[in-house]
Amino acid sequence: MTTLSKTFVAFGLAAFLSVPVMAQPPGGRGMGMGGGGLSMLLSNKSVQEELKLTEDQAEKAKDLAAKTREKIEKATEGLEGPERGAKMREMAKELDDDAKAAMKDVLKPEQIKRLHQIQHQVQGYMAFTNEEVQKKLELTDAQKDEIKQIGEESREKMREIFQEAQGDREAMMTKMREFRKETLAKVEAKLTDAQKSTWKEMTGEPFEIKMEGRGGR
Repeated sequence: MTTLSKTFVAFGLAAFLSVPVMAQPPGGRGMGMGGGGLSMLLSNKSVQEELKLTEDQAEKAKDLAAKTREKIEKATEGLEGPERGAKMREMAKELDDDAKAAMKDVLKPEQIKRLHQIQHQVQGYMAFTNEEVQKKLELTDAQKDEIKQIGEESREKMREIFQEAQGDREAMMTKMREFRKETLAKVEAKLTDAQKSTWKEMTGEPFEIKMEGRGGR
């Protein structure tokens, strides 16, 4: 796996086909599906094409991703397993906040909006654990608790999928795609009609993101 691929894993963007899934075992180097690092997402060629970035914007996006990778590698140097994962989770909000600030000087408002929509699609059900998403959807405490319970059950199921796969990546991918769909459906079932409408606006038109190796464009 390339360095860029590992970074995508850490932010929930690696090992996807038609539906993004997590490609690292629980407790491993990844931080799960909920990270969705904006700078890493923006460095993906298929995302850049969807946003219709200019060459100048694409270059700036590449530089932003490089700075993010450097910050991650420096902060996690010498860390392995759960410790690395914990550090990644700790850094996620800070990195996204930095990316949001930087993108205001790189992207147009409509491009930023679409990027966030794609991010929510990539995050899947994990997006509902984000405080900003919870506020926009006006989730009740009861809904938050129900979604948290679904999340806890999903983590246990993910462990089972990784263990059962026994190194069979294709089998794992197939199961994970279906699992993500099922879990997202469970979460969406907890929403009111108004919240479902808001969520649809927050995700926009379905987008199929394509994975790539180091180098971007």
